[in-house]
Amino acid sequence: MTVCVIGLGIMGGAYARNLLEAGQAVIGVDPLEAARHSVPGAQTHAELGAWIASCDLIVLSLVSPVVLENVADALCAFVKPGQIIVETGTFALADKQKAQDILARVGAVLLDCPVSGTGTQAASGDLVMMVSGPTKEVATARPLLEKFTRLIIEAGEFGNGSKLKFVANHAVALHNVAAAETLNYADRLNLDRDTVFEMLSRGAGQSRMSDLRMPLMMSGGYEPPSANMKMFEKDLSVIGDDIAEKGVQAPLFDAARALYETAFEALPPTVDTAAVFEVYRKDLGR
Repeated sequence: MTVCVIGLGIMGGAYARNLLEAGQAVIGVDPLEAARHSVPGAQTHAELGAWIASCDLIVLSLVSPVVLENVADALCAFVKPGQIIVETGTFALADKQKAQDILARVGAVLLDCPVSGTGTQAASGDLVMMVSGPTKEVATARPLLEKFTRLIIEAGEFGNGSKLKFVANHAVALHNVAAAETLNYADRLNLDRDTVFEMLSRGAGQSRMSDLRMPLMMSGGYEPPSANMKMFEKDLSVIGDDIAEKGVQAPLFDAARALYETAFEALPPTVDTAAVFEVYRKDLGR
C-alpha cells in the first residue's frame, strides 16, 4: 500500500520514516529540498501531481491553517471520490471544517486526527492519535495509522479529535511550566539536578512531560527542538481562543500562557518549548 505524506517537517518526516520502516511505500511532498532529503527511501516531490489518485491514504502534516486551505484546494484537482485524507495538525476547528468542506466538493473524505507527542516521540512512533470522522473511513485508515503511532483513540464525529488535542495541549502547557518551576526551585535549594530528576521521575510528582523536557532544561539542549516555540505559540493561541469562546475558567492555563509569552518575546522561535525554563532561570518573568 502507498501512503502520501504532505509536509515533511519534524512530525511529517517522522511519520514517513516510520511508515517506510514498517514496509509501506511512501510518497513525500514538501517544497523544501532539505525536508525531502530527510526521508531516504521515499519517492518525493516538491508539489502535488496526478499520482495522488493512486495513493491508499494521504496524511497531512502542515504548518498553518493557510497552508491547510491551500493544500485542500490543490488536492481537489487530483484526488478521487472516496479517497481518505488524514489531517494531523493542531488548528482551530473552523479551519479543519473549511478544509473538510473543500475536499467534500470532490467526494474526498477528511478525517480529523491530531497527535499528542513531541518530535522525539514521533521519531520512535510513540504518539497518541485522536481519530475522528466517519466510522467506515476511520476503520479503513486505522491499520496504516497504527504504523506510526503508539495508540489510536477513536473520538467519534469529525472535530472531536481536535477537541481532545486541545485538552492534551492544555495539560502539556501546564506540565512543561511545572517542570521548569520545580527545577528552578530545586536549583535555589542547591540540590543535585540528577538526584532531583530521579526523585521526580520515580515519585508521586512524576509526569510524562517532566520526564521528556526536564533533561533538556538541565542540559540547556534546546536545539534541535522536539517541538519549537513558534509551533507552540500557535497551539496556545488556538487553545486560548477556544477557552475564551467557551467561557471556561482556566487560571492555571492563563498563568502558563503568560510565562510562555515572555519566552516567545525573549527567546528564538526555533528553540524547544523546554526553554520556558529560561524565564525562571533568568528571572525574565518578574
